[in-house]
Amino acid sequence: MKKDIKQNRNNNRRFILDFMALALPIMLQSLTGNILNICDTMMVGKVSSVAISAVTVSNKVFMIFSLCTFGIASGISMFMSQYYGAENIVKAKKTYKFGLQACVVVALIFLAALTVMPETLIRIFVKGDNIVYLALEYVAVVKWSYIPFAINQISAVLFRVFKKQRIPMNVSILSVGVNILLNYILIYGKFGAPALGVSGAAAATLISRCIECVTLLVMVLVFNNGKEIFTKGYGTLSRNVKLGIMKKTIPLMFNEGIYAIALTLVFRNYCVVNEAYIPAVTVVDNVFDLINVAFMGCAHAAGIVIGKVLGSGNMEKAKEESKKLIVLGLSVSLLCSLVVIAISDFVPMLFSLTGNLFGMATTLLRTKAVFSWGQGYGLTVYFILRAGGDVKAVLLLDGLFNLYGPFFISTIVTYCTGWPIQIVYMCTEATYLLKIFIATYFYKRGKWCRNLTIG
Repeated sequence: MKKDIKQNRNNNRRFILDFMALALPIMLQSLTGNILNICDTMMVGKVSSVAISAVTVSNKVFMIFSLCTFGIASGISMFMSQYYGAENIVKAKKTYKFGLQACVVVALIFLAALTVMPETLIRIFVKGDNIVYLALEYVAVVKWSYIPFAINQISAVLFRVFKKQRIPMNVSILSVGVNILLNYILIYGKFGAPALGVSGAAAATLISRCIECVTLLVMVLVFNNGKEIFTKGYGTLSRNVKLGIMKKTIPLMFNEGIYAIALTLVFRNYCVVNEAYIPAVTVVDNVFDLINVAFMGCAHAAGIVIGKVLGSGNMEKAKEESKKLIVLGLSVSLLCSLVVIAISDFVPMLFSLTGNLFGMATTLLRTKAVFSWGQGYGLTVYFILRAGGDVKAVLLLDGLFNLYGPFFISTIVTYCTGWPIQIVYMCTEATYLLKIFIATYFYKRGKWCRNLTIG
């Protein structure tokens, strides 16, 4: 009996260690981008609270764009991985080329929209002329970074598929370092440079993304005969293969697009309630972007672990390990929520918030922390469902949930009551408790528990 207990403990310890060995690199890779966003907000915050609002509003369009390209990259990654596993390196590279073209097309569409009607897009969220003016100033520069960002996203997929994930991670760290340095120089006018404010922040972002893009493309050219990808004689995928890829990729892009639009509209509702508190909402979003590194790292790792077990055909083991993974994900989520509550009294100072903005940021941080663990639980289940190909459940739990959950509730409360922003925020965040029940239902239904490699 004692031997069995000891054996179970050792197995659980080994399982946790293996899981964290997979989750931590994913967390570290996500961490660089989130640190950059926080540093941007901190540095711009020293200019003015209006500057924070302007950059935040401008980046809502970027969030929709980035998640659309993420959807494309996710679909492309599935096919590249399969071709790589089948040792069909030529098709894997051609798939990368097709993904590169698709991402650049999406970037050009967003670039055109921000060129033709930038003010219309900005005024969807805010009406104040001071915020709109600074936002237009920021967008006029940063929109040109959309194309290099799209190239960076899909190029990173190439290296991950070919088991060279350290390349995009190291290049990303370099890019973040350059961005922070240029922010310091161009925002505040250091080392003889003019103080450009929000335009300086945009220029720093543009330059750092271009450096990242050039570096990754050079690495693609020199890596594994990569230069042949861009030669005319190399050819492209057949029309049927491209259609097959798009059939799998478009639903992922659709899901990410709905997710981004819904969250963007929730933010717009907060702006309708009171534009003056946008800096406080921004600080909360930045802090939880950092917390989401832990959520997403654990959830991504859970999907990978369950996917491998399902592929082996051992359904009982998949069910057993999925329970352990949900407990681990829930534990990390609860711990992160407690940490945020503990640090909520002084975090706003790091972003140069004072007075009412300081108090509001503290209140909103605590409010979000109370409910965010439900989102962490939902993410873990979401990746388990996705690993088993339960597409309908994934859409209802992720993209569509943000429409019938946070967006629907925030809209009703915003337009049908005269409640202050902290109450509207609490009602919106409370919808993540509903996500717990929906996620549990789809998990227990068990349609995710199947081997997709058969047939």
